Amino acid sequence: MTKKMQPSSPVEEERILGILREQPLSLRDLMKAINLPATARKYFQPQMHALLASGKVVQIKGGLFSPGHPKPVHTLLGKVVQRQAEYAFVVLAEAGQPDLYVASPDLLDALPEDTVEVRVLAGSTGARRQAKVVRVVKRGRERIVGTFRLEKKVGFIRPDGLPFVREFLIPAEAQKNARAGEKVVAQITAWPEGYVLGRAQVVEVLGTPDSPGVDISVIVRKYNLPELHSEAAVEEARRISREPGEAEMTGRLDLRNQPIVTIDGEDARDFDDAVSCEDKPGGGWRLGVHIADVSFYLHENSVLDLEARERGTSVYLPDRVLHMLPEPLSCGVCSLVPGRDRLTVSAFMDVEPDGTISHTEFFRSVIHSAARLTYTWVEEVISGRAGDNPASDFKSELLRLHRVSQAIRRDRERRGSLDFDLPEPKVILAEDGSVETIAKRVSLSSHQLIEDCMIAANEAVARYLMRTDTPALYRIHDQPSGDKFEELMEFVKAYGYRLESGSPRAASLAFQQLLHSWQGKPEAPLLNMVLLRSLKLAIYSPRNIGHFGLASSCYTHFTSPIRRYPDLVVHRVLTARLAGALSPKLRSEWAERMPVWGTLLSEAERRAERAEREAVSVKQAEFMQDRVGEVYAGTITNITNFGFFVELNEVFVEGLVKLGSLGDDYYIFHERERKLIGERHRRIFKLGDAVNVQVMRVNKEEGQIDFALYAESGRKQNRILRPQVKHPPRHFRRKRR
Repeated sequence: MTKKMQPSSPVEEERILGILREQPLSLRDLMKAINLPATARKYFQPQMHALLASGKVVQIKGGLFSPGHPKPVHTLLGKVVQRQAEYAFVVLAEAGQPDLYVASPDLLDALPEDTVEVRVLAGSTGARRQAKVVRVVKRGRERIVGTFRLEKKVGFIRPDGLPFVREFLIPAEAQKNARAGEKVVAQITAWPEGYVLGRAQVVEVLGTPDSPGVDISVIVRKYNLPELHSEAAVEEARRISREPGEAEMTGRLDLRNQPIVTIDGEDARDFDDAVSCEDKPGGGWRLGVHIADVSFYLHENSVLDLEARERGTSVYLPDRVLHMLPEPLSCGVCSLVPGRDRLTVSAFMDVEPDGTISHTEFFRSVIHSAARLTYTWVEEVISGRAGDNPASDFKSELLRLHRVSQAIRRDRERRGSLDFDLPEPKVILAEDGSVETIAKRVSLSSHQLIEDCMIAANEAVARYLMRTDTPALYRIHDQPSGDKFEELMEFVKAYGYRLESGSPRAASLAFQQLLHSWQGKPEAPLLNMVLLRSLKLAIYSPRNIGHFGLASSCYTHFTSPIRRYPDLVVHRVLTARLAGALSPKLRSEWAERMPVWGTLLSEAERRAERAEREAVSVKQAEFMQDRVGEVYAGTITNITNFGFFVELNEVFVEGLVKLGSLGDDYYIFHERERKLIGERHRRIFKLGDAVNVQVMRVNKEEGQIDFALYAESGRKQNRILRPQVKHPPRHFRRKRR
């Protein structure tokens, strides 16, 4: 008696080919020859499709299957970075290649963070090439986070934020007393295969979705962000976090009598940068930027150092901060608190009246911060509105710093530096953890003052490392690709703007002129965002190609070693060079490690960005979920083929008015003009239009808010759903300098 195979088991490939080598067969006859039970036939068909796609099997006259010759298929390696119900994007491993769009049917079981092998589809060219996943090379996650549900003692979990992924089954013995409706973290024990569900076991129960802090905990686990430091790292931090004594200060430039101050936000807890400034004889200024000497305390490859490298960066979430370093260091001995001696690395720059930097010097130093000032206090001083606040005691120093920053900024603008005016939301929480409001972050002159000083120091350090041929991590930002440039030129042309191509410097200046030309106009928010998203991502690399966005030929990150590991790397190589301790052996070791560190730390930054962005979206949705049915005034900020986005005037929240909800007419999307025009009544919706909207639906887990247009008569317009043509969306990503 022949043993029948299990319905979910794949047939051995060689067995199929062996039968077909004897004679070509139809699909029905092939299944009979294999002795495939009827219940397994639906699992067998996808396997045959895969063999056909690879060329190992071909279909000949009469619909018969016969062994073929595998096609030499050129495949590419990449990582799935974003996936929706209908598509995903794959970032290729080869630098400089545009991302690939992959339709859902061509994704296999690939998830975000998975490394995949893809094949570009025939006839697909340009910046938005389409591809097909050939196989999943490596899974990017071992755990999933989602809502637990129970069905006859069998548990199930569907991963949050991945609506296209089927549920994972959780056996009764692996449920860890989770209750239906609770958020849980589950370890994957078996991946889905064909039509068979994957399996998992609960490792952590987070609580009910409406419990305080659970929503952010879900995001922390979803992005696999390390929250607690290991006991070994905390113990090492406690051991070394003692106040510096005379022995530690020996050989350092003593700046303890200088009027050096820190300037940060009201809620800042760690202070890693301080500034000073004095007039230079003959004109100009001597600017000092003093950064916490974290590298003195963190020895390479120690427990603390390895954990900091794995984290890559601190992560700032609405209700918590995931520090790169344990608090005894980040908020203790490495924090430049006032009234305490602190070890620093100082960059001194001679700034000429035109903002150019004529001379730089770098020292390991010790400072004694004279005051911890806030942006608000400093703003009052430099705007002439100073009352009785602590910054008034440093009025002359602050006004001098303000003049220096303005000169530096003017010089940067002359080069073509891009300054995007993109408002960001600030989540303000009540004492019980609920969202009090969503405010718009305001950019003050005091913010710009510190930004200008830090950019100048970063450039100065980068130039020194480049000049001395020291292995380092540079912060690089390549100019847009030709395809992106062409797309942008076409897009802005629809609004009456022109963008001329040319050299990188000419391109920077052209982008800058565009930003200035539409400033204050209704289309400015959209065009700013489109221009920003046409640029490539800024990353860390040992190969310096300059920073396009800053119009800088040489740039690095030096000023935040408490919260960014790349800055710590730069401190190490800089201080080794200054001390003459950069031996050939050490230089060779660092040069070998830099490319790997650059890749890992760039990925860590992207991960933190996505988590921070999602956390804000979730809190915005939480704020609006009790306001369903309420009416707000707002402004149209973007128009697409599926509807338009409206930013509310009262709170900094954005939601979508779906095209199908506009029931008074059939609206056609005019992409070039970015307008919706009614087919019958010719009503037009365009950027900058003031509208009233009603909150219709809020999905807190997905961070999505749906509005409906509120008619002038005081009634919501009837909703009539209409079929719409779907197009592959553009891959838009937020970028950091």
